Amino acid sequence: MRIPAVILVAAVVGATVGAAIAYVEVRPGGTAAVRSSTSPGTTASPTGTAPRIEIDQPLYQFGAMQRGTTKSHEFEFRNIGQSPLTLSVGGTSCKCTIGNVSNAPIPPGGTVQVKLEWSALVNPGPFRQTATILTNDPLNSRVELSVEGEVTEATGIYPPDFMFDKVTAGDARTADVFVMAFAQDELKVSEPELSNTETRQFFDVSVEPLKPEELSNSKAKAGVRVRVTTKPGLRLGRFDQWLAVSTNIPDAETIKIPIVGRVVGNISIHGRMWNEDQGVLRLGRVKSSEGVVAPLNIVLRGDDADTVELSVVSVDPPELVAKLGEPKKVKDTLIHVPLVIEIPPGTPPMARLDIDQHDEARVVLKTNHPDVPEMVLGVRFAVEK
Repeated sequence: MRIPAVILVAAVVGATVGAAIAYVEVRPGGTAAVRSSTSPGTTASPTGTAPRIEIDQPLYQFGAMQRGTTKSHEFEFRNIGQSPLTLSVGGTSCKCTIGNVSNAPIPPGGTVQVKLEWSALVNPGPFRQTATILTNDPLNSRVELSVEGEVTEATGIYPPDFMFDKVTAGDARTADVFVMAFAQDELKVSEPELSNTETRQFFDVSVEPLKPEELSNSKAKAGVRVRVTTKPGLRLGRFDQWLAVSTNIPDAETIKIPIVGRVVGNISIHGRMWNEDQGVLRLGRVKSSEGVVAPLNIVLRGDDADTVELSVVSVDPPELVAKLGEPKKVKDTLIHVPLVIEIPPGTPPMARLDIDQHDEARVVLKTNHPDVPEMVLGVRFAVEK
């Protein structure tokens, strides 16, 4: 008897591995009965009437994955006990969304498929991702599923990303990436889609087939030029998103290419912990009992400097505090505006470090400058007890 699948869809992920399984007992034939500590308040019972869970290969090897591609694997769970088995999703080492979780118990002898899907949106190198399934098996209350492998650069993409470096506010800039096929004579690339819905309107994307003499790699049999052009109106500061395209390349039906750059203009930010290249304020590790205060200075330049007005639009997370001070006129074309960003004492523990997870904190400022309608400040920190 087969039961509807439990699906774990893993997105941009980190590499921290949680310790959930005490050991794995390998049985003849390659199956494994997963052993783990029981949940708080659960007592292990040797009774033969309890549900019992069995799973093949709780660790699966994805092998080499091209950066920007997605792979998945279905783990099969079996109930070899005498009572109905229930499953629920516990913690993971990555950001996961969960769908189609069946509330129906798995009867004795029944099976269920648990699908783990992972997109390699991280830098090249080895990875290991885990997801924990909670059960009512008194001897196996927590089952850890793991996938591992190595992310490699896609050899058919050059350069590996759309790098814009510094884009002057109000101007348009263009960056090209060549997608090439080495084992087939025809390459189809279609359906380009930008990941950031907030800024899609400020980018144009086009796909153009290349002639053989235009291919940047002499071994390529076919290729296309994917062109991304920025449009005026992008917020001041760093922008970072992914462009997904569909292809007819085996094992790379969808390729995601990073878009990275920074918008600069007559408004700049300065401060001891401010990283101008990344547009990020690095507060480091902060004790909850102490908090931290980071003073910054916003510098307005140009003929319109004394007419520019600033306001704080949003702060994420809400525990973060951002306050603008009174502008100080150095001269008509140079204005300084103090900005203080604070983690108040008593802030609960949290991590907003953006370690391959795009979870850094953000402060958004609004301006009346014609070329710089908004400014986005990234903030990275970890609050500890």
